[in-house]
Amino acid sequence: MKESEEPNPITSEKVEAATSTEPTPTTKKRKARNSTVSTEERQRILELRNHRYGMREIALRLSRDRKTIRRVLEEEGLLDRDPPDTTNKLDPFRDLIREKVGKHLTATRILREIREQGYTGGRTILTDYVRSIRAEVVPRRRVKRRFETRPAEESQVDWTVYTVPIAGEPVRIHALVCELAYSRKAHVHFYRNERQPTLLEGLARAFEALGGVAQRVVFDSMSTIVLGRIGSNGKPIWHPRFIDFAKYYAFQPFLCKVRDPDRKGRAEAFLWFLERSFVRGSEFSSFEDLNERVHEWLDNVANRRVHGTTGLVPDEAWLAERDLLIRLPEKRFAVHEDSVRQVGPDATVWIQGTPYTIPAHLAHPSSVAVRLYAEHFEVLDRASKVAFTRRYVESKDKGKLQIDAAHYAALPRREATTPGTRIDELFLKRFPQLAALLEGIAKRMKALAPVHLRALWRLADTYGEEAFLRAAHRALEYRRFNAEAVRRILEREHPVPEPPPVTPMSPAARTLALLSEVEPASLDSFAHLDKATPSEATPNESPLDIQPAPAQPDAEPERKDPEGGDEA
Repeated sequence: MKESEEPNPITSEKVEAATSTEPTPTTKKRKARNSTVSTEERQRILELRNHRYGMREIALRLSRDRKTIRRVLEEEGLLDRDPPDTTNKLDPFRDLIREKVGKHLTATRILREIREQGYTGGRTILTDYVRSIRAEVVPRRRVKRRFETRPAEESQVDWTVYTVPIAGEPVRIHALVCELAYSRKAHVHFYRNERQPTLLEGLARAFEALGGVAQRVVFDSMSTIVLGRIGSNGKPIWHPRFIDFAKYYAFQPFLCKVRDPDRKGRAEAFLWFLERSFVRGSEFSSFEDLNERVHEWLDNVANRRVHGTTGLVPDEAWLAERDLLIRLPEKRFAVHEDSVRQVGPDATVWIQGTPYTIPAHLAHPSSVAVRLYAEHFEVLDRASKVAFTRRYVESKDKGKLQIDAAHYAALPRREATTPGTRIDELFLKRFPQLAALLEGIAKRMKALAPVHLRALWRLADTYGEEAFLRAAHRALEYRRFNAEAVRRILEREHPVPEPPPVTPMSPAARTLALLSEVEPASLDSFAHLDKATPSEATPNESPLDIQPAPAQPDAEPERKDPEGGDEA
């Protein structure tokens, strides 16, 4: 710049502001705010440093800049020396930790258990150590061999249990799933139990829904189909009735190995999909509603989705498999359970803890044959024909008497009572002024009202109607609607006179009293012997032994009847 030229004051101010190192007020406030470290943050920085975290990691965890972390460490004298070595706290417990990791325990549980034995270190160094040794301590998982089957070759069956709200109450339900291994088309139905008749009925229903039976059906070790295993290879001992069922539908049952659920992994995976897509978060009004909605879900969701493994829609893949399935017999296998139930005098039978009425003509004889199915039961007549069928009640009605008025239609009805024969009508007719008392007794005493009315009737006869009416109105005034209250009022106002006291008697007086009660002797009962004639004497008596009767001085002479008859 030339000496003759004067500097521009505006330009000079900008250059000075740009080259100045003095912080502005805004910068001072920002630095002051960012450099302020609370006591809790300072304590956290020290804990992380003691656990061998670097400044970068501490800054990331606390959302602070590294300069602030460095300043705090410098103030505490921890910057120029290495973090304390705390790994030696694990040394006394390394063998124990390896043992617990080999048992597949979590790091949280291992920390809790070794702290009970004196461990004073933190969780971080423990989890780092567990992570480093888990791969060498825990044995490698066994690799499963995936396989696919040909169409109509295999289907898989499995049970699972859920708890769902039905009519506002939590109810345990048992889901039976049967899935074709090739097409992945599945059938699901819910039942109340997993008994053998229920399983057989569920399988028969599944075969009908899938349009046939696969050559091989895979099960796990259900006690309803296998009685046990024998030999070193675990050969199953099949249940005789299940074998009859398998022969009837011409399929080969296959049993998974013990603790090998992956053999029927398709059914296991479908049950997990069923829980997430249908069961979880759903509520149902009844058991019928539950099964109707799961069948709709099968038709619209489960069997219409694109399967993640095959990439096919199960319903479409099933069309190529359907014609290869084993055809079903014309008649379903007898899946029911035969039983006998006693019939009560009111034509009721007990089925699974609930009494049901049956037609009255089945009450004789006193027992009937019944067939128990998974969802209903049948009652047979004496000709072994089905005379009555009924679905089981819901869980909320279990144990309550189920009455069908049509079952008593054939019984003669009781004749209607004629007017005036009921005790309440008779009482009101005799005491019309006690209608309020009669109404109160009927409401308070209910079924015992006739007993109280009869008692009041007797009180009226005993004390008289006038006294009875006064006592009844008095009881009505105090709203005492029972016969006992009227009786107490009558006894208080009209006490019954007590009998005179009995004077004790001496033994002599008691003897005379007893003798005075004896009637004097009389021979009148023998008077007929004096009038007996010789011809009336018995064979063992002589006529001479019979004395003539003495003359009666006061007797009148015999008189002849003017018309010829004798008159005594």
